[in-house]
Amino acid sequence: MSNKRFTTTPSSSIADSVTLAKIEEYDEYLNSEKRVDFTRWKKFTSSGATTTYLERKKPNPDSKLPETLMTGTLPGTLNENMFGLVSPTLESMRIKASYLNDFSAAAVLATIVEPTVAEPLRSVVIKWMEIDIPGASIGIVRNRDYVYLESTGILCLKNGRRVGYHLLHSVNFPQTSDLLSRVRGNMSLCGVFSQAEPGQTDCRGTGVMDPGGDMIRVMAVVGMIQATMAVNQGVKIRKVFKKLSFITPDLELSQRKVSFCVKCLLDTNMDTLEAARQQFVYSENIQLRNIEFSLLSSGSDATIAST
Repeated sequence: MSNKRFTTTPSSSIADSVTLAKIEEYDEYLNSEKRVDFTRWKKFTSSGATTTYLERKKPNPDSKLPETLMTGTLPGTLNENMFGLVSPTLESMRIKASYLNDFSAAAVLATIVEPTVAEPLRSVVIKWMEIDIPGASIGIVRNRDYVYLESTGILCLKNGRRVGYHLLHSVNFPQTSDLLSRVRGNMSLCGVFSQAEPGQTDCRGTGVMDPGGDMIRVMAVVGMIQATMAVNQGVKIRKVFKKLSFITPDLELSQRKVSFCVKCLLDTNMDTLEAARQQFVYSENIQLRNIEFSLLSSGSDATIAST
């Protein structure tokens, strides 16, 4: 597997090294016939065709939290699953959150790599998110927030196998200082995916999450499990729901019931990669052109009002 495909900015270099290591782990996992080492891992819970494990003992005695492992299969093709995971814009984050409920507040802080026509599922962004903690509303605990680099894409192994990856890795910058009434946590979660058979995608995800502060260990572990499952099950948002989420012009999220007839669904059927281009590439270009047109129209006057 060549690493020339990756970018070379400092932030993405961190993500690249972590991602390459996880893809190598996944390759070894496939070569071992997907065996799980039960001397290291113990089963914690199952959801559908996926199973989540907790690490029995930490190699690092200074770490209080175990690593998590999730393995199994997800419905849908590799492209469909990756389309469900990638969210390079605030709008796509809000739509995803409306189905997965994986965070309570979020923001896109910086974009490093944008989706392109050639690679519509490739994205590297710096994000912030806040997670509601039970008891925070009455002051028992404080919500946790995270500043992290999110890297998503698809690579080809030496044997020609296409693998998708989705990484969430904490980063720190001078401009992202701790916020009031929140505890800044750290995390590193990575899911790797490949086409198992028609209509099924194999997945393997690992993660460790340090929520910071004095959070009870059981609550922290449950949060880790939920986060790992959310990272690996973004395909849920590509299913048809009774309620669909829409972004209004003022960037507010609304949900309403929408009815579809079978003929309409067949007529609007679109290749997954083309759908990703429509959402992440073409629509963004249209928005930029609208902004430029608005600025040019305003600039046609003798003066431009400033704030």
